[in-house]
Order: sequence, then C-alpha cells, then structure tokens
Amino acid sequence: TWLMVLCICLGVTFLTEVTSNTATTSLLMPVLAATAVATGIRPELLMVPAAISASCAFMLPVATAPNAVIYGSGRVGIREMAREGLVINLIAAAVITVVISLRFG
Repeated sequence: TWLMVLCICLGVTFLTEVTSNTATTSLLMPVLAATAVATGIRPELLMVPAAISASCAFMLPVATAPNAVIYGSGRVGIREMAREGLVINLIAAAVITVVISLRFG
C-alpha cells in the first residue's frame, strides 16, 4: 500500500501544479474513497495523503499565490523554480508517504 500512497502523493502534487487544489481534491476524494473500499483498505490511507499533497505544489508560478509572488519578484527564474520545486515536491511526497504509512498502514 505504500507504493499506492506514493503514487497518489506524486499524482496529486503534480496535478495541482496546473490545476486548482480545491478542484483536484473535490474530484479525487470520492474516487479514492471508492477505491479504498473496493480494495479493502482504510479510506484514510488514500484520502489523507491526497489532501495533504494538494498543498505541495512548488514548481510553477501558477500553482499557488506564494509561488506567483516569488516568481513576480524577478529574483527567481522559471527554470530555477521548476528545478528546486521538483526536488521539494519529491521530498514532500516521500515524507507524506512515510508518515501516512506509519500512521495508517
């Protein structure tokens, strides 16, 4: 199940780079709940990491307002933001996966 949690974390994180965090979670929560029930695992194991991961978009200026402010300052270019954001996204997904797997797994 940890692999499923990691895939959800990465999928949601990268999806929210270009879509609304709220819209993404609103769309995915019922799907994840049904998937959990169908596979016989606790729904929290899939839904909590998705909810947390929706707030972990650090690569693009359009992902969140703080990203846009930083990019708008002119001190950080899009390439640097994407490169550093990718690293932060991967670290966040790994941390969320470990914590959720230990807590709910």
